[in-house]
Amino acid sequence: MAVAFPSLTPTSRSFTAPQWPITQIDSQSGVKSVRLWGSKPTVAKLDLSFDNISDDNAALIMTAYNSAKGSLTDLTLPNSIFNGASTNLKSWLDTTGMSAGLKWYFDNGSSPTIESITSGLSSVRVSLVAELRMQ
Repeated sequence: MAVAFPSLTPTSRSFTAPQWPITQIDSQSGVKSVRLWGSKPTVAKLDLSFDNISDDNAALIMTAYNSAKGSLTDLTLPNSIFNGASTNLKSWLDTTGMSAGLKWYFDNGSSPTIESITSGLSSVRVSLVAELRMQ
């Protein structure tokens, strides 16, 4: 069962579109052979920054990370994550426009980081990946 990511609006958002599963081989003669290995792109990335949020909101992010057991369980992202994006762009950012079946997870190689700014305020960095996974 998916874990709900807290309904917070990020200060900044960086998105990397998923890649098609393609391999390319260059022969000695210079001829390229390209092969598509699937029917859907996979492994999108979404880096989020939440600057100067309350420590309680930072704790909500950590609770979601803990509930998802890191990158094990998929996430349900709230609309607030995509605030400021047009409807057309949002469909690509939330993965519905690119490929059914992609689900968001915390990035396995990058747990959330928290920087204490002042008493009661923190900045949090979160990296997410959208992947096709076998159930």
